[in-house]
Amino acid sequence: MNLKRCIILLFLLIFIWSKSIAWGGPTDFRPGHPHEVMNREANVLKILSFLENKVSDHESLQKAKDKLVTLNERQTRLIASLSDRIADKGNTTGGDIAFLLIMALIVLS
Repeated sequence: MNLKRCIILLFLLIFIWSKSIAWGGPTDFRPGHPHEVMNREANVLKILSFLENKVSDHESLQKAKDKLVTLNERQTRLIASLSDRIADKGNTTGGDIAFLLIMALIVLS
């Protein structure tokens, strides 16, 4: 991947990340509230299922699993949403971009 494509991908990542934060809005759940815990666990399970189907390297998969534990509820909700979009779109350019965003969010968080 050349430098121009990397820069464009970085700008897209920043743009989508900032928009998702702005559009997320306030939540009425208090930290540690049972609803938040259940939502987070469901999102983590959804992400793990997605990663097990997409990532073939066992070592990379284990590192991603270890990293998921450290993410907060908002981050897991965003990644789970992207994994849903990939499931809907399949093997398309949009799905590939969403997968790259998921991996970048996991690695950079």
